[in-house]
Amino acid sequence: MTSGPDFSETTKQTLAKRAGQVCFNPECRRPTSGPHSDETKAVNLGEAAHIRAARPGQARYDANMTDEERAAISNGIWLCKECARRIDIDEAKYPVALLAAWKGTHEKWILDGKPEPAGREIFVKNGGVGGIISNEGQGIALDIQHTGKGPAERIVVEGSGIGEVITNTGTGTGKRIVSSGGGSASESHVIVNRPVRTAAPLVSKLVLKNCDHCGRSVPFSKVIQGFAGDHEPLISVRCPFCGGSNTI
Repeated sequence: MTSGPDFSETTKQTLAKRAGQVCFNPECRRPTSGPHSDETKAVNLGEAAHIRAARPGQARYDANMTDEERAAISNGIWLCKECARRIDIDEAKYPVALLAAWKGTHEKWILDGKPEPAGREIFVKNGGVGGIISNEGQGIALDIQHTGKGPAERIVVEGSGIGEVITNTGTGTGKRIVSSGGGSASESHVIVNRPVRTAAPLVSKLVLKNCDHCGRSVPFSKVIQGFAGDHEPLISVRCPFCGGSNTI
């Protein structure tokens, strides 16, 4: 016999504890409890929210679920009251997959000891490329200015994949990072959960070769931040003289 689709008090308390009494939304992370003016009391500013709605007509309702599944802790996330309201107002912006990802990311963040958030974060899991930066001119392709306590950027590759690739064929700078708030400029982490031939937080190469098209000697530079896989990735870059494509 079902007790309905609502969370039990035990489930609510467990979600709050698993969240560390902090909102699961990685762009919020507000504390959800605090002191009351009465020193014998505390204020609760959090809410156990359904990933898939409890009732028809509510956000992300799944008619194929049972009430037991709707009330299960696996269908719950812990949010501040503002974010709990926000995810139900704009269902298209906050789909099931995103909320489930918030939950996994947040609980790992708690287990890791609440590291300070980075100004820019790239997370790659089991394949793919997080970002590509190519500079073919005199300027700076990506300029990061960070004043927070955490790192200016954090790049994490889990399983296999590439965090970010920076190539330079011009006289400028591919990426510049300035961190003035006390945090590191950049962190690159590789988490290997299956056998791979190569795993490295940073791979940097300067390749001097003749262009495949015009034959002129060109210094191509390549930096890979966070890599795990069987073969170092080959990147296509353009010759600054003729614009022809070269692989390095």
